[in-house]
Formats: sequence, structure tokens, C-alpha cells
Amino acid sequence: METLNLNEYQYILEPLINKAIIDSMKTVSGKSKLQEPDYIASLTVNFTRDLYQILKTIFPNYEFAVSSVFCHQKPIVDIKEVKKPELGDILFVYAYERLDGSILYNSLLLQAKISSMPIHKINSNELHQLKLYQNWPEFTYFRAGKLNGTKRNIFPKSINDGAQYLLIDNDPLSNGFLDSKNMFPMGCATPNRVLQLNKSLSSELIDFFKFKAGRTFDKDYLNTKDDWSKMIWDLLEITVDSYFKRKNINYKNSSRITMYSDSDHERENTKFYKLLKFAEQKDYSNYSNDECCEGGISVIFIECKNRNRDER
Repeated sequence: METLNLNEYQYILEPLINKAIIDSMKTVSGKSKLQEPDYIASLTVNFTRDLYQILKTIFPNYEFAVSSVFCHQKPIVDIKEVKKPELGDILFVYAYERLDGSILYNSLLLQAKISSMPIHKINSNELHQLKLYQNWPEFTYFRAGKLNGTKRNIFPKSINDGAQYLLIDNDPLSNGFLDSKNMFPMGCATPNRVLQLNKSLSSELIDFFKFKAGRTFDKDYLNTKDDWSKMIWDLLEITVDSYFKRKNINYKNSSRITMYSDSDHERENTKFYKLLKFAEQKDYSNYSNDECCEGGISVIFIECKNRNRDER
């Protein structure tokens, strides 16, 4: 989507996306002892359907596909601290095919925290996670399937827009998150010892589509020298691998995939579908369960291209 189109319809797009987020939260509300993975599951399973419908309705001149995988096991990395942090809870990926056929990729990695307030202090036992997002020390994959032992060294060694915290209010009605303009049931916060909500998830996603939020990554995994790009493709690969391996060994509740597109034909041409087909063709018999079942991250993959690209 072009920024001009997004700006034109932002007044209706943002409240619709926010409502879709709230509706996804309602699917799990009322249950006792909810944790972050429950809300991440609600996003990947329920929000994706609504997001696809919203985008195709507001922007009829574009083709969309929205795909998602829910994985409850998170990739763990070693940064030479006593505790090893997770890389994140959910990864948003956006692929935009421009009129000339070139493709831009954007990424947004989020670490989820439940909080009843728009300000949340990181506990002392979670400072290793904060160090990862603030300083990006060189890390080694520790619980990431076949990537275990692989090193990544991301620059710059500072906070970047591609990795943020996602604060989730587990009781938005009681806490007023649904009524106050300054509060929201899901919102993003810059990594800091004291997290402060600075933008709703709905607003962040619109800026993500504009490439004003998130961090771009290279499409050429094999030739890129950028370790952020390598890390994003790492996460996509181990997630689809993890899905198919779990499917093969009947871990039916460990991961779930959803895909929405205008037709089966268009679905087969999506970038995410091709990733799945590539994973499906692999021979997993040579991998141990640990190598294929650990490390997957929840992913929401949004693809967009102009319907009139071939006519211009």
C-alpha cells in the first residue's frame, strides 16, 4: 500500500484494526490465569482473518494475503548472561510488491508483557531480555531447532524500531483501556527499564505498512551481510519447519496455521505459501524432535501488491 492511500484512509483503518484486536482478545477473555501466549494465539488465529477482510475492503485495488502460524515455543538465544532471553513472542512481516515488481520487506519483533497499567517496570529477573533489545550483544541460538549454535551479530548496538515490547492489558474493561484515548488493550513500548506505552498496536501496524515503524530486511537471505535480515529469515524458516515437524508427530495443539487470500490460485503464489511448500518437501526423518520442534515463533505475514501492476 502506498503511503498516500494509507494516509487517506487512516481515519477509518485505525479504528477497524483496533476493533479487530479487541475482538481477538474477547475470544480468550473470561478464562482464568491467562498468560501472554494466550493473547498471542488470539492474534495469530483470530485477528489475521479480520485484518485480511479490513485490508481488502478498504483497498480494493490491491491484492492481499494474510498468513499466520502460532507456535508456543519461543526461540532462545545465549548472550553470555546467567539467563538466556527469548528473541520474542510474535513476529510481524510485511511484504509489499511495488508496481515495478520490486519487493520491500519490513519486520516487527515484539516481546509481550501483561500489564494492568500503561507503565510497566521490568522485573530484575527479566533484565537479560531488556539487554538484548537495548544493546543487541552478539548471540548464539540456543533453543532454535537446527539453528542451535549459529551466531548472529546485529548492528547497531542500540535500540531499534524493529524490536519492541507489546504491553497487553488482561482486563481492559476494568482498567479503562477501552475507554481512554490514552490507553489501549494492546500497545507498543520502546525497550526501557520502565516501559511506557507510546502507541497502540493498531497505530503501530499502520506505520509498519508505511515503513515508518519496524525494520526493513533484505529479501536475499543467501547473499545479505546484514544479520538482522538473516535473523528474520531464520525465524521464518524455523517456524515453518517447526509447524510441519509438529504436524508429522501429531503435536496438534502446538502450532496452528491460517491463511487468507482472494483465491486458492493467489494463495499458491504467495511468498508465505512458497515457504510452507519448501518446508513440506524437506525430509525431517534426519532431524531429532528437538531440532525441529524447538524454536518456532508466532508469525503474522502480510503480503500486498497492486492489482494493476501488469497493466502499467
